[in-house]
Formats: sequence, C-alpha cells, structure tokens
Amino acid sequence: MPISLSSNPLQPKEEDEWINNKQMDLRLLRADETFGTCMVNQIKTLIIIFFFLASPVTLYGQKKYNDCDDSIVKEISIDKDLYSEFFDTSEASYPWYIIRNDDGTFESILDKEITQEDITPIEHTSNCVSTHQGEHIMHFCDAVLKESDHLELIIHGGLPAYASSLMIQIDQLEFKCFFMAVYPSPVFNLKWKILSKELKIKTKDFKKGDKLYGWLSVEFDETGTYQGKSTKEKYKIEGYLKPTIKN
Repeated sequence: MPISLSSNPLQPKEEDEWINNKQMDLRLLRADETFGTCMVNQIKTLIIIFFFLASPVTLYGQKKYNDCDDSIVKEISIDKDLYSEFFDTSEASYPWYIIRNDDGTFESILDKEITQEDITPIEHTSNCVSTHQGEHIMHFCDAVLKESDHLELIIHGGLPAYASSLMIQIDQLEFKCFFMAVYPSPVFNLKWKILSKELKIKTKDFKKGDKLYGWLSVEFDETGTYQGKSTKEKYKIEGYLKPTIKN
C-alpha cells in the first residue's frame, strides 16, 4: 500500500488544483516583488535627482531657479518687535535620507556610507507651511552671506514626499523670490510666477554667526503640461525663520 505523507491525502484532481494555485501564488509573489523593486528604484532615482538639484554645491546658484519669474519690486520690512514662540523653541531632526532603527543603528535610503554628519540632528530653522504638492512644513532655512549686504536664504524640507525649495535673494533691502520643485510624475514645461511676497526681519544689520529672525509670505502660480494638458495652480509658503548666517 502506498504511504501518504499527508494526513489528508489529496485526490489527483484536487492535487492538480492545489499545485496550480501554488504556482499562481508564486507568480503573484514574484510580480509583487518585481513591482516593489521597480517602485523602490523609481523613488530612489527621484530622491537622487533632487539630492543633486538641491545639494549645497548647486542650491545657492540661481541657475537652478531660472524657471521662476519674480518681477515684483519690493523691500524688506524691518520690525524690531517681530516675535514668535518658534524663536524660542529648540527642535531638530536627522537628514531626510537617514533612518534611525529601534536598536540605535542608522540606515541611509541613498545606499551610501553613513558619516558622522549624516547622524547629527539638524536644527529646525523654519516653520513655514507650504501648500505645494500638499500642505507640509518646510523645517529648514539656510542663510548664506555672499557680501556685506547680499544674503541668500533657502527654505526647504519635506523630502522625500515633497521635493521643493524657495530661494530668497536679499540685496540691501530689496529682495527677490525663486521657487523650484521636482515631480515624481512626468510634468513638463514647469514655470512659476511670484504673485505676492512679504518679508519681515528684526534688523537689517546682519553678519556671519548672527541669528536672522524673520517672517515670510509668498504666493505664486505654477504652470505646466501634464498628460498633454496645460495646468495652472496657485500655492503659498508662509511662516517664521531663524537661520544662523553662514558664508
């Protein structure tokens, strides 16, 4: 008598169905794995593209913001009484590409070697809220003093979900705004136009090492082409800033 290894042996027809089902499950599993791998690779590609666009090497060059038009002539307002509770807070977070595990170890989603700089928390120097690509907080503001009266601010934060930044160029008291964004979907002919802007700071005298306390509000249009159709949307960035000025 044949010996069955199963306590409930299958009949030939049931066995064929069971095998077919298992093969289908395996094919679906492999399809899921392939799809998941493709999605991960696409996300990593997008992240790496934005990483190079927004890296410190290129971020402060206006070349990357040439698709934004700011024809509004306006000066900064000096408000010595400007205040927000945000100025007194002290919060920080790891770079967007760093994951801290429960056991205290770190991982990089960029698949690069982790340095001490990577695992050093970054101070939140902005609480600006952006409505672009969905409402979110842009936690960071970098301030670079180019000359004695020429300052550049870069407001950013929200990666990898939100890939955008706003550059403000201050020349004496006059300032210009330039927006830039990267989309995960194929959107072409992206252009931005500044519609309104306001910038307040506590003092016009600033130097390297100083904290710059300010408030910002910028509205802009975004036009582009998506799936062959022209698009136009209006967005806003507004909130407080407290970067340390560097050069």
